[in-house]
Amino acid sequence: MKRILELAGLGAMLMTLLGSQARGQQQTLTWEEVRAKFEAANPTLRAGQIGIDESEAQEITAFLRPNPNFTLSTDGTQIVPSKGVWQPLTGTEFATIFSYLHERQHKRELRLESQQKATGIAVSGQADLDRTLVFALRMAFVQALQEKTILELAKENLAYYDHVLDVNRERYKAGGIAQVDLDRLELQRVQYESYLQIAKESLETAKNPASHAPERADAGGPI
Repeated sequence: MKRILELAGLGAMLMTLLGSQARGQQQTLTWEEVRAKFEAANPTLRAGQIGIDESEAQEITAFLRPNPNFTLSTDGTQIVPSKGVWQPLTGTEFATIFSYLHERQHKRELRLESQQKATGIAVSGQADLDRTLVFALRMAFVQALQEKTILELAKENLAYYDHVLDVNRERYKAGGIAQVDLDRLELQRVQYESYLQIAKESLETAKNPASHAPERADAGGPI
């Protein structure tokens, strides 16, 4: 479930970044720009960094010296009058207690060392999380680039085939081919339309890493 949520976050980020051109914006984003935006906005990475900050703050708490304790107590104070006489402080006795916890065998230093190692574990875990998420983002980025290129190629193939059809229509008018040959060529156009639709759907799928598992992680260019 955690893996699905992380990939869903990647998908939302990619759909936001890659959808800018579809909204009429002409800005292109390179891999470095996509990664910078992702690392700045990803809630999982931000939560991990907050955990590191908390662990570092606990290092200060772990090395604090215990506070001394001072206690003042009283006994024998007369609360109400007795036989018409009220001398509240006559029999009052005061007692003071001062205590201070002394930690032997370097317990405070050992407590600090233990917390420092816990911080090291948190830093290592954050670095591993960053590598994992960036690697998944890289695969999704490359996959989106590949599907975008395939979509452009499908559009070019369809446009070129339309040009071929125009030429064959002129040949038909001139008597160079039969009606059945022209019908066969026009029917084949459906296959190119199918390729174009598949390319569009594949691009939308590539923008959502939670719905598929990319297999390549090659170097990418600008989107």
